[in-house]
Amino acid sequence: MKKVMRALVFLCMAASLLALLGCAGGYYTSERGGVKKVYRMEKSGEKTLVYEVDKDGKTVFHDPDDPKAKQEMKRQEMARKMARKKVERQERLRNAPKRKPTDPIRVALMPMELDDNLKKAEHTEGAVFEQFKKEFEGDKVIRLVSEKDLKRAQWAQVGRALAGQNPESAPVSDVEVVSRGYLKKVYGVNKKTGKPASVPAVVFEATIRSNYLEAEYTVSEQGHILRNVQVTKKFAAKVKDVIINKIGPTLPADREL
Repeated sequence: MKKVMRALVFLCMAASLLALLGCAGGYYTSERGGVKKVYRMEKSGEKTLVYEVDKDGKTVFHDPDDPKAKQEMKRQEMARKMARKKVERQERLRNAPKRKPTDPIRVALMPMELDDNLKKAEHTEGAVFEQFKKEFEGDKVIRLVSEKDLKRAQWAQVGRALAGQNPESAPVSDVEVVSRGYLKKVYGVNKKTGKPASVPAVVFEATIRSNYLEAEYTVSEQGHILRNVQVTKKFAAKVKDVIINKIGPTLPADREL
């Protein structure tokens, strides 16, 4: 959903640019003390206040006939409409029949984000993520969604949002997994010498989100860099446990909701 929102922001920015080009003087935005004010720049060089947004998010339109003001009104109305649809959908999902334990769960594994140190430690580019991904392949319940299907679905969601429909309905995946990996030093005591020592450790973290009922979980795993394969397996097992045993029972039988 975040990618969908980013795409919507891009489209809104493009629309804003067109609006600006259509106005001889353009617009000027001022933000002070949590208050945002949008001005229209007149040919004379003077500023005309179009609308302002206070600290609580309340908008006051001083020139409701201005194209920029109309655009903001439309944006706010769309946001309210989407919020209503989201609440209505959550209510339907809570009361809907749930999937059976043996029904497949479609999972979107987003490419893992690695810090520079872990990237350098990879024997080939993308090896860490591929090892992680491999742990899900062949699972009896989990079905990985292809990157191609994800991209196609994201643009379909943008289209639904622009049409005033709920972009979150009928998602291509049931669950989304966003993960990251990095290296750090773990400090302890050397068993042989009894002196303080440090060892390089690989750390994996994941945020697991349901695309139906609002639910988000985080898991992590760490271990010595030389045992990265075992650490990856333990990490993947934790992610799978959340997907199957925590999110799975909440998923609806009808994916079109």
